[in-house]
Amino acid sequence: MDLSKIVLREVLTGEVDALRQISIETFTDQFGPDNNPEDFDTYIEEAFNRDRLLRELEDPECIFYFAEWEGNNIAYLKLNTGKAQTDIGEETAMEIERIYVRKEFQGHKLGALLMDKAVTEATQRGFEYLWLGVWEHNPRAISFYERKGFKAFGTHPYAIGKDIQNDILMRITISNLK
Repeated sequence: MDLSKIVLREVLTGEVDALRQISIETFTDQFGPDNNPEDFDTYIEEAFNRDRLLRELEDPECIFYFAEWEGNNIAYLKLNTGKAQTDIGEETAMEIERIYVRKEFQGHKLGALLMDKAVTEATQRGFEYLWLGVWEHNPRAISFYERKGFKAFGTHPYAIGKDIQNDILMRITISNLK
């Protein structure tokens, strides 16, 4: 896949259904097999509820990007600032809440492309650091973030239905990237 043909663009509020579709598909592909189906379905309905996604798209502290190839949304990125952050909440920080790639497009460096977009956004907006939470049982993602220079600095719990799981919190200082 020629990455120069990938278009990264901000998701528009009128594209909430397309965002919901790729969100559910990519999250289910990644984590569905490792979770209790009932708990997982509850989480999917809460996290990717159409009204919730629309509110997030309208929130200036949430920024979504689609990665498009040949007119198709093949991946997406969600960034949070200010009070939209799921934890931390520091004004000097930007959160990468989601980087998800459709299964058939994984392995083509789209995650790295979206990560570069996050770094660019954080740099241009003057944030001191980027942070994210990654499931403690996702060694592939943890390794990816470590290769990008992220360092673990804590954990936080989150719920998939009634199942309480843990994310490893990781961060990178923007000045270390220059």
